[in-house]
Amino acid sequence: MKLISTYWRDSDNATAKVHGNDEDGYTIHYYDSSGMFMDKESFPEKSLRFHEDAAENWALGIKPLPL
Repeated sequence: MKLISTYWRDSDNATAKVHGNDEDGYTIHYYDSSGMFMDKESFPEKSLRFHEDAAENWALGIKPLPL
């Protein structure tokens, strides 16, 4: 899947990366400050903008990671 956008969390440089395309859908991959993969999530049938908003909200501390 193609990397579309990356969001950084200011407190520790952890990242959320949005991958995908219009045909296959989108997925957010979450990484800790050392670059280790933590989790991923996707929202089937939701737009790129929705996924980017979710990634940004996580980076800003508004949205927690799914459990």
